[in-house]
Amino acid sequence: MCCAIADMIAMIFGTILCLNVATEEQIGWNTLFLNKMIPITILSWLFSVTYFQLYRVDVLFSLEYFFRNSWRAFFTQRILWHSYIFIFQDNVLYFFGSKANLFQLSFLLFYFLSSRILFTLVIGKIKGWVFKRYTVAIWGFNKTSIELASHLETNSFFIDFIGIINENSSETYTSNDNFSIALCEAIHNASKENVNELYIVSSPEFISDLNYFFEVGDKHCMRLKFVPDFSAISKKHFSSSHLNNFHVIKPRYEPLQNAYNRLAKRIFDLAFSLMVIIFILSWLYPLLAFLIKKQSKGPVLFKQMRTGKKNEPFWCYKFRSMYINMGDESQQAQKGDSRITPIGKFIRRTSLDEMPQFFNVLMGNMSVVGPRPHMIKHTTDYNDHIHNFMVRHFVKPGITGLSQVSGLRGETKKVSDMKRRVSTDIKYVQSWSLITDIKICFLTIIVTLKGDKNAF
Repeated sequence: MCCAIADMIAMIFGTILCLNVATEEQIGWNTLFLNKMIPITILSWLFSVTYFQLYRVDVLFSLEYFFRNSWRAFFTQRILWHSYIFIFQDNVLYFFGSKANLFQLSFLLFYFLSSRILFTLVIGKIKGWVFKRYTVAIWGFNKTSIELASHLETNSFFIDFIGIINENSSETYTSNDNFSIALCEAIHNASKENVNELYIVSSPEFISDLNYFFEVGDKHCMRLKFVPDFSAISKKHFSSSHLNNFHVIKPRYEPLQNAYNRLAKRIFDLAFSLMVIIFILSWLYPLLAFLIKKQSKGPVLFKQMRTGKKNEPFWCYKFRSMYINMGDESQQAQKGDSRITPIGKFIRRTSLDEMPQFFNVLMGNMSVVGPRPHMIKHTTDYNDHIHNFMVRHFVKPGITGLSQVSGLRGETKKVSDMKRRVSTDIKYVQSWSLITDIKICFLTIIVTLKGDKNAF
């Protein structure tokens, strides 16, 4: 509550600071517009924090989640606030570069940085100030319970986590009756230790009569939560979610399944590709077109059917770097390939041949960052040898990707080479973030300037 009030005061103070400096600069806003600035600030901030559930406090509190949503709410409020100015004022470009806007933004950035640092220090001391703590424990010793314990310890700001209460026990259960007797005894013993909430992690085969166990927990004024242990089924990390009353288990977590993340990625793709097309391709295209046409006959652009998202084919565009009618087009380029033209060697080494793919990004066939698209034949061939090969096609293919900046670019002579690339692509699918995309773009520029030995 204190954090919410402080944030609102800071947002209002930032607006007042902005208006005072704007008045001194004589920006020329009318009185009716000025009178609405503070209400717009309050409404836009309330919308942002409500949308991202910034101040939701549960028994388990994730500091990382709070920080991430703090910045999401902040930037959303800034976008809404500036959109209001953009719509209702004519001299908006002057304001964006004015002292008023700079002072307000500097103050708010300083406040959010310092307040979150202070919040981190305070929340670490909260448990010491609480006289009667909320005690949480785990019963059941297995791989899943160990991972759960790690999660509870990380987010135990408002709870007193005492650990796995039977971690030193080597007892195994051969029947539901043995399991029920042991669990009832564990609930009884946990109540003597004043445990308020008990996580029961066990194999699904023993979780047969939940109502009975919940009644036992209720009698001891204890909250019970059952967590199925699937570690015996597979060693892989599953991702689980809820669909109404259904518990859904997925083989992996995919951030781009979230509509908000897909929208953010698409906006980034459009903005980035438009900047490249306007500021680079506008003069680079005619220059390379002249050199390509001068050195060999044929079209400036080379198009080839590639595998896209959902295994759907699309036409992928590149600057033509080879002589036409020079053998099998499905054959990968090799070092010293005689099919490559002189200008082709340069544009392939510098990755300039990929630049027309920004038009693919605009059309929605590709993304700036993602797994590189393969020829249809290669997709079919590798799918027969690599069991999870098609996972990389759950997202749009990219002009550059994590594999390319990790040294896995170029010809794949062996299946093991492709397996490493696929593994890296799947890692990208599972760990996507907008920051990751921006980082890969910067690394691509660095790798290109340094020179990639696999680019030929």
